[in-house]
This record gives sequence, C-alpha cells and structure tokens, in this order.
Amino acid sequence: MGIRWLARFSSVLGLVAGLAAWPAAAQDDDPAAQAALRTPEQLARALECRSRDGYFAIGMALIGKDRPSWLSETPDNGHPGMLGLESFQLAAPITVFGERIDRVSFLNQWVVAELPRATALKVIAQQTMDRAPIRATEQYYHFIDDGAGPMLGAFEPTDDALEVAFGGAPKARGPSPTLFVGCNYAPMSKAAFLDAARQADAFLGKANHDIRKMVEDAPAPKR
Repeated sequence: MGIRWLARFSSVLGLVAGLAAWPAAAQDDDPAAQAALRTPEQLARALECRSRDGYFAIGMALIGKDRPSWLSETPDNGHPGMLGLESFQLAAPITVFGERIDRVSFLNQWVVAELPRATALKVIAQQTMDRAPIRATEQYYHFIDDGAGPMLGAFEPTDDALEVAFGGAPKARGPSPTLFVGCNYAPMSKAAFLDAARQADAFLGKANHDIRKMVEDAPAPKR
C-alpha cells in the first residue's frame, strides 16, 4: 500500500518521498541548444508554464550535477518536512508572474517560487486558478492544456504531511504565511488530476488507518 499510495498522493499535494524521477531530457540534444535553454530567462518561462524544454534542460543539468553557474544550492530551505524539495539561490533576481524572485525550488515535477501569501493570492487571481477539491491542504490549479498539462498551480508548504500520512497527528495551524507558486510538468490531464484530488483526503484517512493498525498488530519486541 505505502509506496504506491504515497506516489499518487504526492502527485496531488506536491509532496515527494524520493519516488519521482525527472522526465526525459529536452528534445534537442545538441549541446549548444541545451546551453541556450539553461538560462535565467528560460527558468522564468518554465515557472510560468511557458518552457517545457527549459524545465527539462535545467532539471537534467541539476540532476547531472552540471548546475548552471547562476544557481547555487540552498542547504536550508526552511521546510525540513518536505522531502525532495530542492531550493536554489539565483545570482540575480528574475521576474515571474510580474514578481521579482531570487530563489527557486524543484519538487517532484514542480518548479516553483515561494511567495508571501498576499503576493501568491494575487498571482492565483491573475492566473485564474481554481481551488483544488482537497481538504487536507490548500492547493490551486489552472491547466494550460486540459488534456496533458502542464498545470499552473499553487500550494501551501506541507511540512507535516509525511508525518500525518504515516500515522501522526496534523499540527494545528492557520493559513500558511507563504505559498509555492509555479508550474507542474507532470503529463496529467485535468480530469485525472481532479479525480485524484477528490480522492486525496480518503487516501490520507485510509493510510492513517492502515498504518495505525499495522503498528497496533506488530508483535511486542522480545526482551
């Protein structure tokens, strides 16, 4: 149950638990063409769901330890509970959705910027994002192509989601002071996303039940 369930749940919530792999490299394998895609301008376009090839090229460079010189890894992104969240500092700010940012994060097949809540809500309104039908977390979406994505989106930091998924109690909290905003390049249709989103809360409840039962049924350790 655990791995298959968490993989599907993470695709909805924007979480990752070491399960996701980067997609295939950008279509053009010519080194000069690849280099042209690994620029701050292409990263800005990727964040706005306007450069799938730029997303792939920069992502593959990071995975291959061929990081562009204008990106430096951030060892502490402030979200230790979000496994798989990789954040990078930009040498110079870029403009995304009309906002200047100097840090970017990759999570599963998301490329996102963490914005103050008021700023993020303004972007959500400007991009006509809808609220996803999930109670466990706050998430918004707008599909560029309803058939296969990509999907503009926003979601709150989910620092305790893995703990909750594995039987812990959710932490009491009000609205998150920040939201991640960007693009999800997973090849998923709008219908499939909404179907998974509608089931996310039920999946979370079932996982909680199954894990608690597994712990309760485990034999006592021998002394």
